[in-house]
Amino acid sequence: MAAAAFPISAERLAQRAETCHKELLAARVKLTTPPVSRLELQSIEPTGSKGDRITGARVTFSFTVEPSDCNTWGTIHGGCVFTICNAAGKIATAVVAEGAKNIVSTDLTTNYLAGVPVGSTVQVEIECLRTTKSIGFLRGSIKDAQGTLCYICVQNVSFEL
Repeated sequence: MAAAAFPISAERLAQRAETCHKELLAARVKLTTPPVSRLELQSIEPTGSKGDRITGARVTFSFTVEPSDCNTWGTIHGGCVFTICNAAGKIATAVVAEGAKNIVSTDLTTNYLAGVPVGSTVQVEIECLRTTKSIGFLRGSIKDAQGTLCYICVQNVSFEL
């Protein structure tokens, strides 16, 4: 089966993601910058299109857990998971909603299923399911190197075009 043709090139989608990532880092939010700066973009997969625009996309990152990301048990702490999901969701929104700015989470729910120890590299996958003119709907997961589902999230964001 042939892959679906999408109206925007993979390079353009990656450029949107990189621009949003740089903007998040430029904000210099002291408590959130370290984990966000270590998100490594792995892939962008459009999941839908309408006319000349992307209507959904799955964005995948890798992230290596450092001691500063961990709780006293040596596993990634909830605040770090929340921060990673928040940033990845904003980036996925920017990929789908071209020109989106001032992307703000209106709600973000995270569920913790299994701990991830320091030194582990995880896969962060966020899917922007749909955007309207000012709201994005997302879901995501964090899996360990063995593919074990460790964390899940559901997120809504607000933005301006």
